[in-house]
Amino acid sequence: MRRLFFAASLSLAALGTAVSAQAMTLEEAVATAIDSNPDVLQQYARYQTANSLQSSARGDYYPQVTVSGGYGRERTDYNSGQDFDQIELDRQELGLTVSQLLFNGFKTQADVERLGQEASSERFALISSAENTALKVCRIYLNLLKAEETSNLAKQNVRDHLKAFEDIRERAEKGLSSKSDLAQVRARLASSRASLMSAENNLFDLRSEFIGEVGTEARDLTDPIGDSRLLPDSLDTALQQAKDHHPELLVARADIAAARQEQRAAKHSYYPRLSVEFAVNDNDNVGGLPGRDEDARLMLRLEYDLFNGGRDKYRAEASGWRYNEAMAISKRTRRQVDEGTRLAWNAKKFLAKQISFYQENVDASTEANAGYIQQFRLGRRTLLDVLDSQVELFLARRNYINAKYDHKFANYRVNNAVGSLLYSLRVDYPTQWQEQD
Repeated sequence: MRRLFFAASLSLAALGTAVSAQAMTLEEAVATAIDSNPDVLQQYARYQTANSLQSSARGDYYPQVTVSGGYGRERTDYNSGQDFDQIELDRQELGLTVSQLLFNGFKTQADVERLGQEASSERFALISSAENTALKVCRIYLNLLKAEETSNLAKQNVRDHLKAFEDIRERAEKGLSSKSDLAQVRARLASSRASLMSAENNLFDLRSEFIGEVGTEARDLTDPIGDSRLLPDSLDTALQQAKDHHPELLVARADIAAARQEQRAAKHSYYPRLSVEFAVNDNDNVGGLPGRDEDARLMLRLEYDLFNGGRDKYRAEASGWRYNEAMAISKRTRRQVDEGTRLAWNAKKFLAKQISFYQENVDASTEANAGYIQQFRLGRRTLLDVLDSQVELFLARRNYINAKYDHKFANYRVNNAVGSLLYSLRVDYPTQWQEQD
């Protein structure tokens, strides 16, 4: 499945944003990650295994042809009535058997349908794995953009404190500020530098996490613009879309259908087995009789188990309990999908409201900081007031950055909760993932 997604999946025309050849968009990062993700590759192998097993089960629909042969030395002892004789001959056997199964209690049909449902289950699990991988990449990608902005903000915070330190030192040299003011601003400068180191450390950690998930270094990341038209317009719509399209629910439904067919197959021994057989043998020196021994036969064979210790009964009971298990798993999955959809929708809803408040906080803090600086120069504010206003402005900007990217991620969470994240990113499923006839 090498380069399976990346080669066939991206449609960037709707983005409306020109990017450089070196930049990596979110869509490219998702496609690259899915193309090499070990979990996705493992699930793809499971899907192909299920397809092969279904093809194998179809073998009972076709004639079975067997060729047999043998050559060796045969010794025959027999009593002629007067003496005990012994004959040794070179025995040769050659046979051809063609058989066709006509009826086996619907087992073949049930097995083919069961394995088909299992293949569908693995395919939906493959899609689910890709959707979850895409969500992980979205989280890391947005966190990395958030960390880069936070790092730049921390650098600006250091520059602001450094400028304040230089101003206070100059004022102290002129006798306009005290040594305690200089010590205070030096302490705030050290604190801002410590915050910058923390932001830089977080940035490097996220770059390492990006490489671990995507398989390549993050380069010139661009702020993604999601398509709001692909989001559900209400919680009820989101819940209905999740119910209809979430791959985990589709997995559960396919497992139920497979368990139902397993029940059907388990009862095949309650019926007779009917087949037709054509056999031809061409032997030499068989049974102590020199010469050729040829025969041909066409037989209609009927087999029926009268008693086998109750194995069929208990096998049918076991398949019934597996069906109950599949039903319970489906019920639990439905609750989990419903819960995940509600959580994602609530996060999207409340973060959208928080952004406006954080923006208002930034605007007010910016105005207050500028006013405090001007008033400090006029002697109407203390240095502590100015430093506190700078810290408040820094925190307000950082909170706004966090809310902005958290809201973007909440939108992607909603798309993932309803099973349409890859679709919203214009990342198509490869043809190898399509359901086979």
